[in-house]
Amino acid sequence: MIDYRKLEAFCKVYELQSFSRAGKDLFLSQPTISAHVSALESELNVPLLDRMGRIVLPTEAGTILYKYAKQAFSSLNAARAEIAQLHDEMAGEIVIGGSTIPAHYLLPNVMAKYMLKNTNVDVSLKVADSEAIIHMLSDGELSVGVVGAFENDPELTFIPIVDDELVVIASPSYVSLKEPLTAETLEEHSWVMRERGSGTRKSFANALAEHNVDIRSLPSVVQVESTNAVIQFVKAGMGLSITSKLAVSAEVERGDLIILPLSNMKLNRQFFCVYHNRRHYFPAIHSFIQFLKDETRSMRG
Repeated sequence: MIDYRKLEAFCKVYELQSFSRAGKDLFLSQPTISAHVSALESELNVPLLDRMGRIVLPTEAGTILYKYAKQAFSSLNAARAEIAQLHDEMAGEIVIGGSTIPAHYLLPNVMAKYMLKNTNVDVSLKVADSEAIIHMLSDGELSVGVVGAFENDPELTFIPIVDDELVVIASPSYVSLKEPLTAETLEEHSWVMRERGSGTRKSFANALAEHNVDIRSLPSVVQVESTNAVIQFVKAGMGLSITSKLAVSAEVERGDLIILPLSNMKLNRQFFCVYHNRRHYFPAIHSFIQFLKDETRSMRG
């Protein structure tokens, strides 16, 4: 039978790609971490990690083990929480996944309020694009997600919680642009684009498609994986971009960026709370989902 602590050590090395960092995180020596992983490899008779100098990368077997180990840890946490609930105690671990905009501009405030009211619940946040968050949720790595894109997956429930407005941003040098932009004139400008898994990009692509414009036809000078990088490139005059109005309110107020009007396109979308239908959720997760819905009620149209 696989030992819990050995499995925990392996998962930490997998996540941090380092034996030494895993040891520090678990308050164990590096030799102990190495011994735990080696014991697992011997027990399973297969290498789990490739040592590539200072970086550690998983083998195919390691990736499979990590997936099921995280599901097992989730089940154990659920068991602990349900047992604690017998004593009327709200407890357990909630791993929240947030796509870029919700993770930076929505979830911190909500999570802080929840944690102050539920001190026995351990809450953590993972940040990735919407597509990656949905995949992690499907794989059992997350308790709940908040994303800016909807997927038609029968195993997942998507609850709209916040209405968001996407805007076209530019450096102040574009202030002399006299005519409002249209879907048809967007191709005349250079663009700073988010990566393909981004919910912002997906919403923009869908809006363009309604006007028979393919997002791939827009001249892209650079593709980046964070909203902050988008903002910095646009401020530097590299081109236009599309992002949430929530993300640029401070820059617009300071005059670092301007919002360009669009005459024939609506760029509204929703943020969704998403969770897995077939997973057994302990009370703390149910309470967080309800808390999230209550806290964001005023942000819905």
